[in-house]
Amino acid sequence: MSTSLLQAIASGAPGAAGLERLESAERSMRMLLLGALLERVEQLPADAFGALAPPSAAWAMAVEAQRRSPSAVEATVADPFVRTWATRLLRRLEEELASEPADKDTRDPNEPPLWVEIGQFHCLAAALTVRAGSGPATLRLPTTRGHVWLPSLGVAGPVDDDPWGVAEVRVSADGIVLHGVGATAEMTWRGTGPVRRWQPLLDLRAASTTTGPLRLDAVTPYRDFGSVLLPASSVVEASDTWRTRLADATDLLERSHPQAHRAFTTLVTSVVPLPTPSTDPMAVASASSQDAFGAVALSLPPDRTQAAAALAHESRHQQLNALLALVPLVSDPDPAVAAATASDPDNDGQAGEPVFFAPWRSDPRPALGLLHGTFAFAGVADFWRTHRWEAAGEQESALAHFEFAVLREQVGEGAHTLASAGRLTPPGETFVAALTDVVDSWQDEEVPDLPARLARRVCAGRRAMWRLRHLAPDDVTGRLLADAWRSGKVPAVQVRLLPRPRPELVRPDSRGALSRLFLSRPEVFAEDRRSARGETAAFMDVIAGESAEAERWFRDRIARRPEDSEAWVGWAATWEESERPPAARLLLERPELVAGLRRALPESGTDGPDPLALAGWLAESGTLLGAGSSGGPDRG
Repeated sequence: MSTSLLQAIASGAPGAAGLERLESAERSMRMLLLGALLERVEQLPADAFGALAPPSAAWAMAVEAQRRSPSAVEATVADPFVRTWATRLLRRLEEELASEPADKDTRDPNEPPLWVEIGQFHCLAAALTVRAGSGPATLRLPTTRGHVWLPSLGVAGPVDDDPWGVAEVRVSADGIVLHGVGATAEMTWRGTGPVRRWQPLLDLRAASTTTGPLRLDAVTPYRDFGSVLLPASSVVEASDTWRTRLADATDLLERSHPQAHRAFTTLVTSVVPLPTPSTDPMAVASASSQDAFGAVALSLPPDRTQAAAALAHESRHQQLNALLALVPLVSDPDPAVAAATASDPDNDGQAGEPVFFAPWRSDPRPALGLLHGTFAFAGVADFWRTHRWEAAGEQESALAHFEFAVLREQVGEGAHTLASAGRLTPPGETFVAALTDVVDSWQDEEVPDLPARLARRVCAGRRAMWRLRHLAPDDVTGRLLADAWRSGKVPAVQVRLLPRPRPELVRPDSRGALSRLFLSRPEVFAEDRRSARGETAAFMDVIAGESAEAERWFRDRIARRPEDSEAWVGWAATWEESERPPAARLLLERPELVAGLRRALPESGTDGPDPLALAGWLAESGTLLGAGSSGGPDRG
């Protein structure tokens, strides 16, 4: 991995050669995984295979298929979930090797028996035989809840009612006939003859000549991304919509964002459908996994523009996943810092890792997660940066300007946090420096006043809420501030902050979604605003530029419930930037100090000091001058 290629990928311009390098590396990884898995299972006793033949028999069929048709083997093994299956099974075998016998009796009863998972070697061999036309052959394959998986093709069944079983399969150049205990399934590969109990992967290429191989996968058993998945029946009903929406998106990328188009069509081969987010119908849920290179999980985007932005985002995750398999960009955490955070019962880092603010998320993130998000959202920001000048109509243009302004600020903050975090390897420093150069070059680009102001409010609000939830002054700082407040003296305090991740406090932030609605569908926003109540109504007043009523609502809320710290931030965000009093500025920049001071005051209940008065006192006393922190989390 040359420095120039590393910089090119970071800058969003890997070129065809760079993408081919990443794809080739991932192919090598798949083949190494399969070889390592075969070597591992061949060491098991014969009874580990149940009623199935040893995996070596399936491997011999795979070798014959490759001899007859190498391209067919490549197409089958490139199914992203072949890697998912192989990776998970290798991990399971290592865990079982290290576990005590008693632990094996406590396994989840919904987890397939080991022989079923090993038996997927035969399912892979069957799919290879079909694709390569190297039959006829008869195999015994494992069934999972009555179904049989054929990688890159689809799923057959149900053919029995038992959770785990065996089916006999006749494979030929024309297709398969699968006999289970209770039923028969048939799939004709050449498109003639009957098809029974067969759920194929859906081809998404038909509506566009610009996309590479792309399948909609609602059936593969290894396709979960830790998300709720759509049932296959609903996906089939909407398949034409999916096909058109993604084809339109790739066409848009090809015309206006060729680098993102090339990355997506080179690296992504499967789309796993997700439900539309209930909190924001205009949003797109998406995910990628290093264990499923080539697959993205995606909810149906509301339009081609949102679809194109989502594809640009996920293609970046694919690039980084492939790159990380070749070169480490983030180092292991410093042992002393990791030990300190691991021993803290309130820390929610990963294995003692320091955690950071990722501006697009409400939960704390480890350094690797921050790198992934920064790189992926930089791709989305670049998409909106161009699209805002090409958008069809005033409303779409305003929304595109808003999205660019939000992401420009967020990825800039993420990149600079990474650069100063002390967690990057030398290649990681090269990568982040190139990424930062691109993001910094956007900072002076013009954005119209309204979307720019809304974007700054959204970013400031998210940052303040993150700090309020996940940072806190240490006990000494809180006690010194409390003593200064009671004595009326100006505090001489070196502020020390500690990570206090509290994921249970995280909830969806509606301000971004409401701002998007206001810009893109003002008539819907106005209608919803008439029926809105409480906090939502106050947010909508601020977005609409009528903040006086919202300021009164939040002030009244604080008077009635001074412990509602999120209302403090809501109140601070009602003020225009040029008119914010010192208390509002402090509550947007360092709300955790006010929360820490209140906790340190014994009389801080409902009859205690007014939080807004505490914020004003902290701001005007100069406490923030020379403020410091304990490390990782406050760098964000």
